[in-house]
Amino acid sequence: MPSSRRPPSDLSRGWTPPRRAVWVALGLAVLAGACTRAESPREPPKQPTETAPEPAPPPEVAAGSHDTEAGPEVEPEEAKEPELTVAERATAPMTDEQRRLFLGTAEDPPTEVRLGVTRGREGKHYLAGNEKTLQVYYPLLKDLGGGYVGVGSDQAYILIGWAKPEFAWLIDYDPEVVAIHSVYKAFFAANETPDAFLELWTEDGRARGKTILAEAIEDERERKRMQRLYLRYRGWINRRLQAVRRRFVAEEVPSFLNDQATYDHVRGMLAVDRIRPMVTNLLDDEGVAGIAESARSLDVPIRLLYLSNAEEYWSRYSEQFRANVQSLRFDERSQIVRTLLTWKVNEDYVYNSQPALNYLRWLAHPAIRNVYDIAHARPKAVAGESTYFEVNSRPEDAPSARKAAERAELRACKRQPAGQRPKTCSG
Repeated sequence: MPSSRRPPSDLSRGWTPPRRAVWVALGLAVLAGACTRAESPREPPKQPTETAPEPAPPPEVAAGSHDTEAGPEVEPEEAKEPELTVAERATAPMTDEQRRLFLGTAEDPPTEVRLGVTRGREGKHYLAGNEKTLQVYYPLLKDLGGGYVGVGSDQAYILIGWAKPEFAWLIDYDPEVVAIHSVYKAFFAANETPDAFLELWTEDGRARGKTILAEAIEDERERKRMQRLYLRYRGWINRRLQAVRRRFVAEEVPSFLNDQATYDHVRGMLAVDRIRPMVTNLLDDEGVAGIAESARSLDVPIRLLYLSNAEEYWSRYSEQFRANVQSLRFDERSQIVRTLLTWKVNEDYVYNSQPALNYLRWLAHPAIRNVYDIAHARPKAVAGESTYFEVNSRPEDAPSARKAAERAELRACKRQPAGQRPKTCSG
């Protein structure tokens, strides 16, 4: 290995250190530079070349968010209240404005003549219904909502229990029928179950029924009137309600008479005054017009118009009746339900439904005279069976409309000069 000592005789010449010593020195120099470069660099820093700036780190994203870019802060939306169900809307308390609109319209004056399908049925008070097969309507009417307008007495609570309208106008031109609804309301309020309600119409419940009416009606004159009405018709109404209940139980159809939930619903509507009995004549000009105005202001379509067999009382639809029905606000779900008397065949009726918008087309046709023109294709009643049919056809196809069109064509032919009449023009 070469010596690391310097020769004494070489002072005049340049000295070259051994190779190993050079590498050690260089290593120490590098180490020293690394330790001191950050504090005092020996050379000025070089200017960096122009390059694109590095992107900023993404902002923190809240859990569940799919946004990857920062944006303006957005205020959270207020939580929306859940929409009420049909049943909940029907039993919700009314606002003061709703009460004014619903309860404030005019009634018609009592009629002087009570009509009937036959002479023998004229003048009667129908404080109990006699339609035995109303359950055929149940699938069609279930949870229709909207508004209800219907004639009669107990039928109203059956149909309301199925349709669950937001507002119900119980109409009749007979003040006695309208009055019996006050008895129904008092009995609903005082009884929590269908059985307890029904007992009041029996002989055993007679005394308690009188007491309930005495406590519910403050005006003495009105109280005595309701008690007389109850005592006079109690037995008839009891037989009617018991017969309908047996039929519904056998057919497994719920109603206020045999189903607690349906009873609770009707009772709830009465408790918040969403059921309004009123003297209204389908042929008069105030009652129905007021209902139409009220329903529009309440923004409620009439979803169910129950006519029973009232149309059979008239040989022709009057212009006022047509105008009354046409004033009601219907929509695509609205239905007309009616009955046609067939008592001699089946001691009952035939049952019919018709979309309300279709009914309006029929009423607007000048050749449609009455309900029999509309129901011209009805099936025949059969003894011991229920008969139900629907109408959703064109009024132009009715026999009365075709005959009217033929007569109009013949008149047009005859107005032409004899030599110019077509061969098809005869008669």
